[in-house]
Amino acid sequence: MSRSETLARWFPWPFVGVALLLVLLIVVTPVLTTSGQPAAGTIFSQAELVVDGLSGNNTTHFYVHGLGTTTRYASIALGFAFGFAWSSAGFPSAPLNWTHWENGSEVLSVSAGVDRMPVAVNVTALYEEGGAFALYAGTLAFNITTPAPSYSPTLVVVSGTSGISGFTFPVASLPVPIVLSEVGSGVIS
Repeated sequence: MSRSETLARWFPWPFVGVALLLVLLIVVTPVLTTSGQPAAGTIFSQAELVVDGLSGNNTTHFYVHGLGTTTRYASIALGFAFGFAWSSAGFPSAPLNWTHWENGSEVLSVSAGVDRMPVAVNVTALYEEGGAFALYAGTLAFNITTPAPSYSPTLVVVSGTSGISGFTFPVASLPVPIVLSEVGSGVIS
């Protein structure tokens, strides 16, 4: 008896098909039947920072919202710092002066636009549901450069947050989403 015949004897195709269908239904059913807010700490309560701008435009826009379109956060804070020494090698080491803040309570999103580069962004999003919470955060620095040989505007991102990597991205391809790190979760006491 060959190996495939032995496997077919122990795992017949109808059994395997039904098992896979059941696993799919177990995974998808909560998503299809949810009528309220998602549970804290799930992919549906995950927060992201979206960076947007146009080539030739002086303003860069930042949006903080959930991956789920109707995820309501207990609070979102979006802070900005300017006037620091830029280095694409790492996050600024000097103390940053967070001079401009956009805050919201019980909101779906918070957004702001800045017209200066480089800029450091400090973002937190607190999600609460069913007696549990999840805190998402990120501290990043952004600059727009025009590297040779393309001389095409490029967004350079350096991160000061564990779990978020720095990267470069063509300004012409913006917007770019950045998933924030979950830095805390638990039960509300």
